[in-house]
Amino acid sequence: MKKIYLLLLICSATIAAKAQSYMQGDLNVMPQPMMAHDSNMCYSTGTLMYMINISNSFMGDSVKIKDQGTNTLIVSDVNTSGANPWMVYLPVPIFNSMIPDDQLTGGMANFFGPTVTVISGPDTISNINNFYPLMVSNPCDYGMVSGRVYIDNNMDCAFNSGDQSLSSIPLMAPFNYTNPFSSGSTTLMGYTDMNGLYSVNIQQDWMTGYSVSLPSNYQFMFPSAACSPSVYNGTTVPQNNIDFALQCSSNIDVQTYAGSAGVVRPGMPFYLFPSVSNTGCNTASGSLRLVLDNRVVYNSAQSSVPLPAVSGDTLTWNYANLTNISSGGYWNSFFANIHLTPITSVTAGDQLCFRIFTDVLPGDVDLLNNDYNFCLPVVNSYDPNFKEVSPAGVGMNGGIDYFADTVLTYTVHFQNTGNAPAINVAIIDTLDTDLIPSSLQIVGSSHAMSPEWISPGVVKFNFNNIYLADSTSNEPASHGSVSFRIKRPYPLGFNTQIKNTAHIYFDFNPAIVTNTVVNTILEPVGIADGSQIFSNVSVYPNPFTEQTTFVINSSNLNESYDFQLTDVLGKTVKSTRTNEKQFSVSRNGINSGIYFYTITSGHEVVGKGKVVIK
Repeated sequence: MKKIYLLLLICSATIAAKAQSYMQGDLNVMPQPMMAHDSNMCYSTGTLMYMINISNSFMGDSVKIKDQGTNTLIVSDVNTSGANPWMVYLPVPIFNSMIPDDQLTGGMANFFGPTVTVISGPDTISNINNFYPLMVSNPCDYGMVSGRVYIDNNMDCAFNSGDQSLSSIPLMAPFNYTNPFSSGSTTLMGYTDMNGLYSVNIQQDWMTGYSVSLPSNYQFMFPSAACSPSVYNGTTVPQNNIDFALQCSSNIDVQTYAGSAGVVRPGMPFYLFPSVSNTGCNTASGSLRLVLDNRVVYNSAQSSVPLPAVSGDTLTWNYANLTNISSGGYWNSFFANIHLTPITSVTAGDQLCFRIFTDVLPGDVDLLNNDYNFCLPVVNSYDPNFKEVSPAGVGMNGGIDYFADTVLTYTVHFQNTGNAPAINVAIIDTLDTDLIPSSLQIVGSSHAMSPEWISPGVVKFNFNNIYLADSTSNEPASHGSVSFRIKRPYPLGFNTQIKNTAHIYFDFNPAIVTNTVVNTILEPVGIADGSQIFSNVSVYPNPFTEQTTFVINSSNLNESYDFQLTDVLGKTVKSTRTNEKQFSVSRNGINSGIYFYTITSGHEVVGKGKVVIK
């Protein structure tokens, strides 16, 4: 009861730490670190604002905060109202702004940011060290579930010298909870190390039960056995020796993929990384082929070995003996690295499209991921007004990591291409609903800038009195930019798209609308096969429990579509015909596992991919 009482007091509370005040001349600076603790999700979120007061101020006064180590501008503001004294709040980034309770030291959440310098006119305050340990009054309790994953070659249900550890295998650990405010479930993941050992730290305050299992698409390779059921269930933690003594099936799953390094620009080289993998104990050998877009030039001298055989627009590699249990690793792959240069006639907005495919081998349980087409969008950094996002992601939909890429950095570039200086420039950015507005941090600005929220989720960057030169009279001085980073919630559903567009205003001219940047949440390694990212079909949620929705991205009218869902053995478990571009499919008694969908219109395949039913 004591635990519940404390949570009711502070579940949504924000805790602020007492911070030192810095003064010089008319400048008074007080960092204000604050922390909010989420007792349902069991983490603390930190923010750091600087309350700055200039006691003798006037119109046009400015204040800047710089990273003392790199001397780069973090954030700045200008007194545009003539207020005297002038008080302003400016955000400073915190490096570890979200801290899970299982990472607390002595109940303290240690937030820290860069050492900064604050400058206002002749007054400068340096060596402001932003390290703030804040006490978490009611952290969640955790307990460890751990074990080993290995190939039980002698089938004795114990790990010994005849067995083989498996590394980098993801373990799914969904747990259910009930607290005074809500109930639900959250899924954690742990990965085996080089010795096959894994551990998952489960929050136990409100936990009512949990399970640990291999993802369902791994179970075709390692079917449930007496020594190793597919799922372990539990109600208490800690629990040790939750081992998976696996025995191989004869199935394999050969799949292809290709990632790229850098953005694709006219005349600028980039690297493409075609690969083929085998999820299976048995070995797989064959050929990997990549068909190039006819608007790129392949450079063998700049490509890494092994070099392919070249026939027209097709590059071919031979691979041999891919198996996931060779050398103790999991997900054994063949990788290549090729150097490509788009011809100069391609323009921003074009797409360079490729096909990557491999042989269909006996025993391959998923033929859909052996062959797919994908496209890379062409951008041009010399466009005067454009937007970019980091990480840019993979493919035309900007695929990003389900776990790692929780912070996105956006940069808006602008240029005055008129024939007179721009006195004021404003940028209005409407954030995607799958971004967290309160986490927005300014990380760079070419000129003095004042941000403001003009409505929930809509931020305005004001470059007042910028007097930005026009490109005719002074081209180098006609450019400007602003950068900010922002968090997206974790987790987000697979294939969720996060889009962002900016509107740029030069004085009283109509808005210039930038390009739209897109990121798409990829499935974790071991679930994604790449085919769905470049499909004409979106599926959400995926995985699903009872029902999922298919959206066909097609502009053709009056089409009818045939939908077919098959299991890993190729047996049809559901089929239907529809005239709708968006339709839902219910589980209706279908067993948990991996299934493959194909949507056709006449003789044309509109989309195909993989869905997981939990």
